[in-house]
Amino acid sequence: MFCKSSLLRFQVTLAASAVALMMAVPAFGQSSGVVNGSVTDGQGIGIVGVKVTATSQNPPRMVLDVETNDDGFYRIMGLRANSYEVVAEKEGLGSAAAVFTIREGQNLTIDLNLGASAAAATATLSEEDLAKIENREEFESAFQLGSGAMQAGSHQEAINQFLVAIEILDSCYNCYQNIGISHLELGNDEEAEAAFKRVIELMPDYANAYINLSNIYNSQRRFDEAAEASAEAARLSGAGEGATTDPIAVYNQGIIYMNAQRIVEAKAQFEQTISLDPSHAEAHYWLAMT
Repeated sequence: MFCKSSLLRFQVTLAASAVALMMAVPAFGQSSGVVNGSVTDGQGIGIVGVKVTATSQNPPRMVLDVETNDDGFYRIMGLRANSYEVVAEKEGLGSAAAVFTIREGQNLTIDLNLGASAAAATATLSEEDLAKIENREEFESAFQLGSGAMQAGSHQEAINQFLVAIEILDSCYNCYQNIGISHLELGNDEEAEAAFKRVIELMPDYANAYINLSNIYNSQRRFDEAAEASAEAARLSGAGEGATTDPIAVYNQGIIYMNAQRIVEAKAQFEQTISLDPSHAEAHYWLAMT
């Protein structure tokens, strides 16, 4: 039996992606969630008429969009439990993006700042890395162009731009992360795997890279490797034993164990998921299957 994980997908400067696997879990009735927030400029002033789009990162695919009101406020309703990317964009002002995971009936606030997009390229770099950049303007330009290409779905162009950024600063782990995401979107699993491994070389405690690797391994039925990568991601993200855990991360680990035929460990993960979220229907289903 090959089960489908709902591991998170993170994009652009914030993170990684999920690969759609082969067998969907059963559908269950779920109450929808809501995401809302403000879209502001560099001075923190709300911007009217910004298009805000939420796109689910795991099947079933959902794309919902609204525009901000006169105060720069937006509200997107009807979101099923899933991981999403939310993108705010307006011509002439650029764009801003974030990723989030929403549960049944949850109400989240996600504020987006269009004025911060120019700083995104260097926001996660250390002072040592920043000192290595000889042409900061060129680096930021390539990174922003790559991010914009990703959001537009032009993944080969995104890869090309991030490669330009890497030529300027080879230690840009977010560049490799985004290259890996784009390769996944293009179906280039081997290149994506190499990119995520490079991320881990540069940033060993970056959980999102392990999440992406576990998705690749799971889709290729390399279940033991998937279990190892998923467990490391859980440990790094605080979802390990004794930590305050996220039921989604725990459930995903259970699915990985199921695929690896590690039934006892899978059962423990599903039991823990239910203890954290008693309404988690999929965990109840797979627990019964063990």
